[in-house]
Amino acid sequence: MSNINKPLTCGLVLSSIAAAIMALPSAASAQAAAPELGYSVGNMDKSVSPRKDFFRYANGAWLKRTQIPPSEADVGGFSQLAANLDQKLSSLIHDAAASRPPKGTPQQQIGDYYRAAMDTSRLDTLGLQPISAELQRLPSTGSPSALGAVSARLALGYGISPLVNAFSTVDAKNSGMNVLMIHPSVQPLEPDEYNTPAGQKVRELYAGFVTKMLQASGDAEPLAAKKAKLIVDMEAELAAARLTPLQMRDPDITYNKLTFAEVQGFIPTVDLKALLGGLGVPVPESVVVMDVNGLKAIHKLLSTRTPEEVRTLLAWHILSSRASALGRPWSTLDEEFNKQRKGLQVVPSRERQVTQAIASQLFHPMAQLYVKAHFPESTRREITEMVKHIKDEFEQRLRANPWLDEPTRAAALTKLSKVDIQVGYPQKWIDFSAIDVRPDDHFGNQQRIGEFLMRRDLAKVGTPVVQDRFAESATLPTTVNAAYNPQANNIDITAAIVQPPFYKPGADMAVNYCTIGAVIGHELTHGFDSNGRRYGPAGNLRDWWTPEATQEFKKRTDVLVQQYSEFTILPGLQHNGLLTLTENTADLGGITLAHAALRRALDGKAQPKIDGMTTDQRCFVAWSQMWAYKGRPERLRFLVAKDYHANSALRSFAPLLHLNEFYQAFNIRKGDPMWRAPEKRVRIW
Repeated sequence: MSNINKPLTCGLVLSSIAAAIMALPSAASAQAAAPELGYSVGNMDKSVSPRKDFFRYANGAWLKRTQIPPSEADVGGFSQLAANLDQKLSSLIHDAAASRPPKGTPQQQIGDYYRAAMDTSRLDTLGLQPISAELQRLPSTGSPSALGAVSARLALGYGISPLVNAFSTVDAKNSGMNVLMIHPSVQPLEPDEYNTPAGQKVRELYAGFVTKMLQASGDAEPLAAKKAKLIVDMEAELAAARLTPLQMRDPDITYNKLTFAEVQGFIPTVDLKALLGGLGVPVPESVVVMDVNGLKAIHKLLSTRTPEEVRTLLAWHILSSRASALGRPWSTLDEEFNKQRKGLQVVPSRERQVTQAIASQLFHPMAQLYVKAHFPESTRREITEMVKHIKDEFEQRLRANPWLDEPTRAAALTKLSKVDIQVGYPQKWIDFSAIDVRPDDHFGNQQRIGEFLMRRDLAKVGTPVVQDRFAESATLPTTVNAAYNPQANNIDITAAIVQPPFYKPGADMAVNYCTIGAVIGHELTHGFDSNGRRYGPAGNLRDWWTPEATQEFKKRTDVLVQQYSEFTILPGLQHNGLLTLTENTADLGGITLAHAALRRALDGKAQPKIDGMTTDQRCFVAWSQMWAYKGRPERLRFLVAKDYHANSALRSFAPLLHLNEFYQAFNIRKGDPMWRAPEKRVRIW
């Protein structure tokens, strides 16, 4: 909160958040009925004044009776919806597995993947056989050509190389063309977990996990422990050079378009031509690099470590990256490590793990079945119509915006007019039918799916961009999400998110507008947040703002950074207002646009109270309930370090503190804990 309000608000509100998001109910309360998903008066605690603690007022009953599932790190609207979604997907998967459809159809691929993945006795019998050939092929020398070739093999067979990787990406300054990106490895732990005192517990847990995995693979305990220390040290060395999460979100830092020779010069210890040759990619004239220092760190490690040490790192990557596809004890050791790292009480069931793997890997075949069974065309039409209303509201606000100058206003209106928003699922599905999915080869299924997707991605290099809609992990039709793509200036609203708590057909307009409508407004605002505003109408990275408009924008976002940085998530753990700025801006824009569009849709007509609340009150309660949340301490610390979204409990009320209508709706006055002085309220869009 602002300094003006600090004596009145910080202690009450912030201690309330910390207590609420960590609290676990008693055994008795855990037996209570499952909380209703979506807006419900039954989730409120009206014994709490909205003027004192709006989070508990809107969500108090939900908080009291909701338990974090033993196999989960947190619980909230997103995770509860995801759990319901998994049940629906599991039913579709079982139907596919019980049938015998033609080869290459979604039902065949899903059913056979499931049968292979659930045959754990066969996986146990195979042991390390699926990876033994690749382990034997690891290079015994550190020649650049050998390291380039092995990087290609590991990328195709294991998803990513622990050294250097190649992908296609859209050229940020020429958004109509795909270019090659060379990217360094990504380590299993977060950088701060390798290199800070706070990460010591995780490092020790990880080192023990590595030791046990190597012992299970045949190493004696002293040798396994020695190798584990070596592996953790090498990964820590690479992690220390990586860009921070905040830097990775800055296109001015991550857009480095260089000649192929210049990139090769950063990492002469790996022959990039050998890498591309193994991947089947012609050598291009230019390459994009996001993390130059990360590449240099790979070169330094390869220059100072012996071939045998590098071989140990490569072998560990092969074992650990596919541990979940192996039998016992490797798969159970992997599950136990993840359980302890996340603070879980039990490991998620095999059924749910396999369901999520199918949704992630066979994503469009799975989505086709889900959409046909659970996403009516009427819902798609209704959300598309709401999109139009929210977009029209944004246009009106851009035209009336008091701090935009005319050149920037005209450019912003042009960009908004070109935003393409699609709902539910793509107009054209990716064809997976060529992938050989077998009912008795779980490990091979994962490798063949991964290689298919990687080769499909790399085939785009040097070609004009053709957008694959609803094809990224964040926007699969079966992902509970919506997302804005600044390089394409488009928004995908997934089929999975268009259900409670985000949307309910025929529900109160105040609820639907201030939930899914606010999600739509949130994504629209991303085109004009601190990152999105750097891209023009065609998705090209360029500065289309005047210096005066930029200064006015920054003046407002600086206030958001300051205010959000004053929230405490756990004792001694502050919220990162700078890392979460873009999402906080979008939250503010989302609920602002949704509430204004709601009022416009009602056309000034008086509305009766429902559930004893006015239209505005139901709107703001619905928004808050959408973000009801509890998390384990391990999860909260992880998210604060990495996630560019604010904690959900914070999102439930912090954006509302900037809306004058929120204060009017609940008669919040100066001196109340929820009060923020008018001069400290931010309006951007």
